[in-house]
Amino acid sequence: MLLHPTAKTDAASLVACCRTGDPQAWQELIRLFNPLVWTVARSFGLSTADCEDVSQLTWLRVVEHIGSLREPDRVSAWIVTAARREALRHLMKSAKHVPVGDPITPDVADGAKPEDGLLAAAERTRVFTAIRQLPPEHQALLGLLIQDPPPSYDEISSALGVPRGSIGPTRRRILNRLRELLDEDS
Repeated sequence: MLLHPTAKTDAASLVACCRTGDPQAWQELIRLFNPLVWTVARSFGLSTADCEDVSQLTWLRVVEHIGSLREPDRVSAWIVTAARREALRHLMKSAKHVPVGDPITPDVADGAKPEDGLLAAAERTRVFTAIRQLPPEHQALLGLLIQDPPPSYDEISSALGVPRGSIGPTRRRILNRLRELLDEDS
């Protein structure tokens, strides 16, 4: 069925055939009026992907409501109205989602790349995982040594109950073991 959309009787006949579920009539209706739907969507400044969405939703509305069309000879005006409404809905839905930043993206210093922060976070996680593999007394010593400002060796000796002279050599052994753990993890 090839009908010309400008003739009132042809448009009305096409709509009548679509109402009966004639697949050829639907193909013809879409072939004739899809460029019009795209023109309407584009007039709203939508991207190609958004125009595709608007087009699909417009044709869905046409399928859902073609039975209630009162003036079948004005099907083109009706489709334009449906396309405008879908484009406006799309714009309103898009306006509600204003990107304000990614909560996962870490703050980065000027000149740094976002992935630098993520890589640093991954490395910190790797180090903390290795530290958790150390004995609790070694974890406690490292915890005190990385405080800012670090306590004195006398304060560490008193807090952990270890001789002051053993803190440096123990620290060295802990750091060597930590390097080994990190090398194993690589």
